[in-house]
Formats: sequence, structure tokens, C-alpha cells
Amino acid sequence: MIKNNSLPKSKFWKYIPFRRYLIFVSAIFFLFSGFGFIIDLLSLGSFSELLLFFNVIYSGIVAVLYVYTFTRNLKFLPFTILFQIVVGISIWRGAGHLPLSEFPQRAFFDAVGILVTIFLGYILFVIFINKEGLRNFRLQAEMDLAQDLHSNLVPKLEIVNDRFEIFGVSNPTDEVGGDLVDYFENGTSHTCYIADVSGHGVAAGSMMGMFKSTIRVLLNKDEQLSSILTETSRTIYNLKKKTMFLTCAFLKFNSNNTVEYSTAGHLPILKLANDSNNFDELIIKHLPIAATKDCIYTTNSTVCNKNDLFILLTDGITETTDKKDEDFGMEKVKQIILNNRHDELSQIYEKINNKLALFGKQNDDQSILLIRCL
Repeated sequence: MIKNNSLPKSKFWKYIPFRRYLIFVSAIFFLFSGFGFIIDLLSLGSFSELLLFFNVIYSGIVAVLYVYTFTRNLKFLPFTILFQIVVGISIWRGAGHLPLSEFPQRAFFDAVGILVTIFLGYILFVIFINKEGLRNFRLQAEMDLAQDLHSNLVPKLEIVNDRFEIFGVSNPTDEVGGDLVDYFENGTSHTCYIADVSGHGVAAGSMMGMFKSTIRVLLNKDEQLSSILTETSRTIYNLKKKTMFLTCAFLKFNSNNTVEYSTAGHLPILKLANDSNNFDELIIKHLPIAATKDCIYTTNSTVCNKNDLFILLTDGITETTDKKDEDFGMEKVKQIILNNRHDELSQIYEKINNKLALFGKQNDDQSILLIRCL
């Protein structure tokens, strides 16, 4: 993940259109420029007309600089402070004394100036809030719709049949996630898979939707797993942004207790045999899906017996970091599963999730798919 420490801005300030940001800072300018008139009143009219004008402008500019600093670029803070000190001292050095007989007229002028600047600032704030409020309302409605679509595309999996107990869940870090857990049954074969799209948000969610749709169409045709991955990668490569790709891990359970598996740039699939305390890591070193135009994917196989456990997960779990910047890691996941191997799969997940919550803050989509052979 690329971090940018020079831009301490929220998503609101990041995506606000420039023209509306200009309206906002203009409102700030007029609202705070009135301080120039207030200072003149408190100092009993110690500024000349020209100096008063500069002080009004100066007060507004200082406020705008601080707003820009804390919403767009914190590196601007030293310049803002320096500007405030140097220009402020220069203005005060030019201050004089207004004859007492002229102060009532100056006080009236200052009062009018205060009212005008506050009024202009208020009007601009109303315009800004009205425009940005409508925009945010539309965006929120669209995000709610996207979130509903994501929930339908990536529902929690809780399946028990005569062959398997399956539990899968994806917890996105944004409103729309880029992770996927899925199960597909076609005759005597059962396919379980997990995927992780690069990035976050709507773009990642859209690519995830394309991936799931393509996979399900090909699974329904009962094609070989290697062909499914190869064809899917080729199809999505022509539709995606150049910088996007996805990693995935697949398990295809056949009727003769053999399990075909493949991984594409993903974490290894964990297998815990019922008669063992050691995990097998099932992995094939392929490039991620859609990373290149022509990549041929292959498969390997293992066997499944009663009460064997298979675990697929995304790096949002293993790469969760604590305050010391240490990863949660795969070994902690293995230990939790080993200690609770006979529990219901949903309970195993809850114990992993609780440990994650105590360990550190979620910074990426976290997904896991647990399969127990019956």
C-alpha cells in the first residue's frame, strides 16, 4: 500500500470539485476578514484607511491559508505561520492613533464592514452547503446501492450438505469491497474459491463482479479448472484498467475424493488433515489473474478425507498490523484453527476475527473461506 504523508486530507476534501472548494475558501475569507474591522475597533481606529484595507485582506488570507493547510497539504503549515507572523508584524508597525473626534465615524465604518463580510461569508457558505449537500446526497444514494449490490454478490456462506460444511465471509474496509468468497455446485463437483482484487472501492468491486460472473458462466459449462482460470484472465484483461489485477485460490472437489486446486498470485491454501497436526500449504506459483494478456494456468491435486479442513483467506487478515507494525501473520491463523479444529466453522471464524480485532486496526478487506469434509 502506497502511503502519502504529505496530504492529510479526508475523502471529503480529496474528492470535492475545485469550484466548490473555491466557494468554500471564499466563504472562509469573507467570514474571517471581518476580524480586520474588529481589530480596528478594539484598537480605537489605530489603522489608516489603506492599512485597514490591508489588515482586512490579511485576516481573510491567513484564514484561507490555514484551511488549505489542514484540508489539502500539511506541508504548507510552516509557510502559513511565517506569513501570519511577518505580515502581521508589518501591519502593526504601521499603526498610528486616530483623533478621538473621528472615532465615531470610523466605528460606524468598521461596523458596516463587519456586517458586510459576515453577510457575504454566510451567503457563500449557504451556496456551498446547498451544492455540496445535494452532491453528497446523490453520492451516498449511489454508494448505498453499490453496497447492496456488493452484499448480493458476496453474501455470507453458511452451507451444510451431505459432503461439506462450508463457512465463508468477506468484511470490506470500504462501503464496497474487492474480495470475493464463493461456492458453486455442478453435478458431482463442488468448487470453492476466494479472490482479492487490487485496490478498494467501486472500481475493485466492479472488477470483482466481472470475475464472479465469468467464473460462474464457465463453471456452469463444466470446463476444466485450468481452462476456466486461463480464459477468465484473458477475458478480464481486455476489460479492466491497466493497473488492476486480482489474486485467487480455487478448490474443486470431485466425486472420487480428489481435490483439484490452483492459486494465482494468492496466499497458499491451508489443508489440515484429520489425522495430522501439521498444515499442508497448497500453492502453485502463477501470476495474478489479468496481470498479463496470455498466462496459462495449471492445477495440481490432493485428496480429502472425513473431517479434513481446508482454509482459504486473503492477505487482509495476515497483513493486519499492530502498534509495532508487526503482521498478524499466517502462523497465528494456523494456531487458532489447530486449537479449535473440532468447533463449528462459524465459531472458528469468530475466534480468528476476535483475535484480529484485538491485534490491530483493519486496513484491508478481510475474507476467509472454511471447508470441512464430511
